[in-house]
Amino acid sequence: MKKLALFTAVLGFVMLTGCAGKKTSSAEATKELEAKWAPAVGKATKSEFVENYGDAEWCKPEETGEETCRFYIKKGTKWLGDKKDRKHFDAGDDIVASFDDSGVLKSFKSKAQR
Repeated sequence: MKKLALFTAVLGFVMLTGCAGKKTSSAEATKELEAKWAPAVGKATKSEFVENYGDAEWCKPEETGEETCRFYIKKGTKWLGDKKDRKHFDAGDDIVASFDDSGVLKSFKSKAQR
C-alpha cells in the first residue's frame, strides 16, 4: 500500500511539473525580449543587462564613447532527429545592445532560439 501511495505521489508530481512548463517558440521568445527591452531604450543601463544576462560576451567601444555589447544567456539544449541522426543546438537569448557614453541603452537587436 505504501508503494502505491508513493508511486501515485511521484506520478502526480511528474505530471504537474511536466504540464507547468510553458513551451515557447523562437518567435514568441523574441517578441518577449522586444517587449521587455523596447520600453527601456533611453532608460536601462549596461549594468542592468549585466544583472539580467551576466557579463557581455564581447563589447566594441567606439571613439565617441559609445559601446556595443553582445549578451547571451543559454536556456538549454534542444535535440532534434532520431537516435541515429541526432542533432542539437543551444537554446538561448541573444541581444546586441548599443549604449551611449553614459552607459544608457540607445538601441538593441534581439533574437531568441528555442
